[in-house]
Amino acid sequence: MATSKQIVGTRTSLSFTGLSTLAYQTYVQNTTAYDCSTNQPIDVIIEVEVATTSTPSGNKRVKVFIQDSLNGTNFRTGPTSGTTTTREPNLAFLGLVPLTTSSTTERGFFSIVNALGYVPDSFYIVIQNDAGVALTSGAVYTSEISNTIA
Repeated sequence: MATSKQIVGTRTSLSFTGLSTLAYQTYVQNTTAYDCSTNQPIDVIIEVEVATTSTPSGNKRVKVFIQDSLNGTNFRTGPTSGTTTTREPNLAFLGLVPLTTSSTTERGFFSIVNALGYVPDSFYIVIQNDAGVALTSGAVYTSEISNTIA
């Protein structure tokens, strides 16, 4: 009898400009859309790691969103830079990374399928710093999930 296995692919870095110094209440988006159409994964896991050397205050968290596209051209709307939150509800919410102490790297892992219900053609990740202080480091990684029959 054949066995179906889910395989976690190679951890790959997403390129961001300004994530590692992101000011409080500011949004940032990765620089190039992530393309799912080539490998056609059954899911993509997003890993977000952030830290600050200052003591977080207020909400003490980083918010993680996705801007998906069905065709690689037209993406979900919402803020991708600056501090205006008016259109934030248009973004699809992936989750939160709590930042409760200074000088500690915190990580969060998020499933695209859990957030959207499907794997899009392509997407951007949008981060909003809601930690009360500027970030002093940050990175985002992807790992594609594939299925194999053995």
